[in-house]
Amino acid sequence: MRNKSVSLSAWIVRSVVTAGLSLLLPVTAASAQAASEQTSYRTRAYLDSVASHLERTGKRDDAVAIRDRLQVGDFYPGDRLVVDLLGGEEPFRDTVSVRTGQDVVVSTFPAFNLKGVLRSEVDSALVAQAKRYIQRPVVRTQPLVRLLVTGSVGRPGFVTVRGDAAVSDVVSAAGGLTSMSRLGKSQIKRGSDVLLEEDSLSVIFRTGMTLDQADIRAGDEFMVKEKRPVDLFQLLWGGSAALGLVFSLFRLNR
Repeated sequence: MRNKSVSLSAWIVRSVVTAGLSLLLPVTAASAQAASEQTSYRTRAYLDSVASHLERTGKRDDAVAIRDRLQVGDFYPGDRLVVDLLGGEEPFRDTVSVRTGQDVVVSTFPAFNLKGVLRSEVDSALVAQAKRYIQRPVVRTQPLVRLLVTGSVGRPGFVTVRGDAAVSDVVSAAGGLTSMSRLGKSQIKRGSDVLLEEDSLSVIFRTGMTLDQADIRAGDEFMVKEKRPVDLFQLLWGGSAALGLVFSLFRLNR
């Protein structure tokens, strides 16, 4: 069975191609607000409106993928998060990792849980949990996404970028394109499934979509295809053979 998250990403990109979700949703106060909340990080109101629209139009598989994201959240074991926490005895600033069970350990406090938390909600979620130990906590976070970049780039390998970075910034983080890069034929994969490919990626690059907006998460692979090198010998041999054939036909017809 195809990965559900693949359906979600593909539908989000198609919504951009068809002039955006704001033109697809019924014109109500709630949907207008959701459409206006298309920030660097997708909000719960926006994703819920997308899922509701898909359910009304019979695209239930795509709706299920979004409902799964809303239930599970955006943070998986191994993800990292830059956390600034003020209000305690001492300010805390560090990069923390998401552990099994979607827990993060901040300072000396018991583990905070990020199950069901979107990137757009993580600040408020940590504030709510920190209030059990601090009277007036202030939390600022920056989700980080670790991706594998392969193929025709300057420095293939793992790169770490901000969750609100443009998808095109992933290529820059990997050393940029080479003279042999064929960006128009590239893919983003999740495991063995193709998450996004050439047509969708061209839309993403053109519109400046972020990793979060395109539903790209840690562990996904960005494959930059390479141009096939021109074999000069084969090219000359093929040209000579073609000229020889033309010459032979000319002599036969004389």
